[in-house]
Amino acid sequence: MALSSQDKKSLEEIHKLFLELEKSSGDFSFSAPLLADLKIKISNLKDSINPDVSRLADMQKHLTPEMTLKHFVSFAVPFERLLHKNLQDDDFLIIENDKETTTSEPLPVVFVLDNIRSAFNVGSIFRTAECLGFEKIYLCGYTPNPTQWKVEKTAMGTQEHILWQEAPHLLECLEELKEEGYRIVALETAAHAKDLYEPFDMASTAFVLGNERFGLDPEVLKVIDEVRIVPLRGRKNSLNVGVTAAVAGFEWMRQWRNKK
Repeated sequence: MALSSQDKKSLEEIHKLFLELEKSSGDFSFSAPLLADLKIKISNLKDSINPDVSRLADMQKHLTPEMTLKHFVSFAVPFERLLHKNLQDDDFLIIENDKETTTSEPLPVVFVLDNIRSAFNVGSIFRTAECLGFEKIYLCGYTPNPTQWKVEKTAMGTQEHILWQEAPHLLECLEELKEEGYRIVALETAAHAKDLYEPFDMASTAFVLGNERFGLDPEVLKVIDEVRIVPLRGRKNSLNVGVTAAVAGFEWMRQWRNKK
């Protein structure tokens, strides 16, 4: 049964309260007034003629001040699904242990993203790059930037702490990076690619990642210094581009730490 306008309004209000309570629970305690309001709104769902909505009314009895954050999040899921919310775990992630500042110098590594279609993947790479303390991210072609809501949401604020630049033409971007002394490393499933875990030249490095489906154009592979591939043992021969960036970034940092 489709949601009535009133059901949708009620569920939106409940969902908003779930998010507000989640954000207020950094010390794993919940705002008593907000929790009481949430319980009332959920209880009122019993009057809905939609059985998928009315059955959620009993959920309010499980919402207690003593519940854990993990349990609280699990109670929110049925409401999200009725609203067809496509939420990630990041929507319920408390940023409570972040450092206010860092005295570490950025590592001489940049990510160059060419025609990455998924805003989620781009935001994920922003988060990875900032967490690793890398220098910068270049956004080439139609790769979305952090002014777009989905990128900003997945980046979780990291776009405020790492340099980024739009560079419409990938080849021009790579030539400039070469002139600045970067070693250009494509992350690609090419036949001549080297194993990711072989030793890196620990000079300044630019990791280049292409479109999720089509990868990098052949002319791009002619100008890079080397191609690296993540060794896989399963049937699929490639990883999600955001995961690939994270694996490569952590391996570079591991080798850098071992050579310190």
